[in-house]
Amino acid sequence: MTKNLLSRRRFLALSATISASALAACVAPSAPAPASAPAEGQASAPAIEPKTVSHWVYSTLPMDRDTHKSVPADQTTNVVNYFDWNLEKFNEAEPNVEVQLEYLPHDQSWFAKIDSSLIAGTPPDVVQGPVSEAAKYIPLGALSPIEGYMSPEIKTDLHPAIIAEATFDGHQYIWPWRLSFGGGIALNATEWEQNGVGDMLPSGATRRWLMDDFLEAAKANTTGESYGTVLSTDIHYQITQFMFGFGARLFNEDETEVILNSPEGVEGLQWLIDLEKVHKVAVPGSAIRKAQEAGQIFTEGKAASFPSQGSGKTPPEFVGREDFNWYWTPPPNVPGQEPAVMTNIHGHYVFQQKDTDRTAAAQNWTQFLTRPDALKLSLDSFGMPPALQSLWGAIEDENMKVGLTFADMMVTFGRRASAAPITFSLAPRMLEAALSGQLTAQQALDEFAAESNKLIAEAIAG
Repeated sequence: MTKNLLSRRRFLALSATISASALAACVAPSAPAPASAPAEGQASAPAIEPKTVSHWVYSTLPMDRDTHKSVPADQTTNVVNYFDWNLEKFNEAEPNVEVQLEYLPHDQSWFAKIDSSLIAGTPPDVVQGPVSEAAKYIPLGALSPIEGYMSPEIKTDLHPAIIAEATFDGHQYIWPWRLSFGGGIALNATEWEQNGVGDMLPSGATRRWLMDDFLEAAKANTTGESYGTVLSTDIHYQITQFMFGFGARLFNEDETEVILNSPEGVEGLQWLIDLEKVHKVAVPGSAIRKAQEAGQIFTEGKAASFPSQGSGKTPPEFVGREDFNWYWTPPPNVPGQEPAVMTNIHGHYVFQQKDTDRTAAAQNWTQFLTRPDALKLSLDSFGMPPALQSLWGAIEDENMKVGLTFADMMVTFGRRASAAPITFSLAPRMLEAALSGQLTAQQALDEFAAESNKLIAEAIAG
C-alpha cells in the first residue's frame, strides 16, 4: 500500500471536473461484441476503431526475453519489461489499439499527477495500482466498471474475499492481478533447530499456531547471541498482525470507525510491549527501528523471527542455504480467535473517458493484461501470488503455498482516502509512543482511534 491523501477541497475540485456525460457513462457496460479471438477464460471485447490508450505503470519487472525469468535491474542484454512483453503480444491480437506505456515513480508525485490530470480533464486511460488507491477515485465517478468485460469463468476463479474488496456499490473497478499480503512471520528454521525448538515450528498446510507457542519459542531462541524476534514501527501492519491474533481489528465492518482500541487491541499491544520490556525476547530499540533495519538483523541471524510481509516465497538468497532455512508462517493467534492479515488487491483500473470507444479499448487492453497466462508468467518469473485461484496449484514453493492461505484471513487496508494517513502516519506514531513507554497501550490506542476517526469522518463528508 502507498500513500494517497485527497483533501476535501481537492475532492470537490476533482468532482467538478467530471462532466455529467462522463458520469452517465460510468455504468456497467453491456455485453460487448467480439473484436478478435479473446484469450482463454476471458469475455469477448467490444469491436473498436483505431484508438490510442495511455497506461501509467510503476513496475518495470525486467525479464529475460527468451526464458521469461526475472533478471537483475542492471542486466541490459536480451531483457524486456513484463508490461512491454505483454504489449507486444497484445499488438499481435489488436493492431488497431496503440497502447502507450508510461513508467512513473510510485510516490507522492504519482498521485499529484493523477489528480492534476483529472482537474485538467485529461486523465490516463489505465493506471496500475491496488484497490486502496483506486478507491480514491471511485467516489468521483471517474472510473469505469469492469464486470461487463469479465467472463463468468474469471469471476468464479476469484476468491470471494478478492471480489468483496474490489466491489463498490455493486460494481467492480479493478482488474485483479496479484495479492499483496501485509503480514506473515518469517522464521529462521535452522536457528530454531540449533536451539532445540525445531519441533515447535508450525506445521501442516496452513502452519497455524498459537501466541503462547510463539512466546515460548522466542524465549528459547533468545541466547545472548540472538533474540527470539525483532520488531519495527514504520510499517505498522508488520506487528499489528499480532494484535489481530488477539481478536482486534483496525476498522469496523463498513469502515466508518477505527476500533483498534478495543480490549482485544489493548491486550495485543501490551503483549507486543512485553516482548521487549518484560520477556526480553525482542531486540531492544523496537520503538525507533525501521522495517529495513529489522529485516537486516533477521538476515544476519541476530533474530530467529521477523514479522514482515509478502507472498512467503523463499527469497533467492536463501534458496539452498543450509545455514538459514527460510520458513514462512501466518501470525499466531490466541485460542478462540482467528488470525488476520491486511491484504491489498493489486491490478489496473480504467478511467472513464468522454470517448466511450477509447474506454472500451482501455478495457480490452487491461483484460488482455490480466489473462490467465499473463498472471501465470508473473507468478513464475517474479513470485507474485496471482489473483486467480486456478493458478495456485502451479505453485511449488512450500512457503508460498502457506502464504496463499492468507487469502482466507484477509482484512482490508482501507478503502477511503483516510486509509493512507492512518496507515503511514498515525499508526506508526501510535506504536512508537506505546513501545517507547511515552503512553500506555490504552492511551496510545485511544489517541490513535480519535485522530483516525476524525480523518474518516472528513473522508465520508467529503
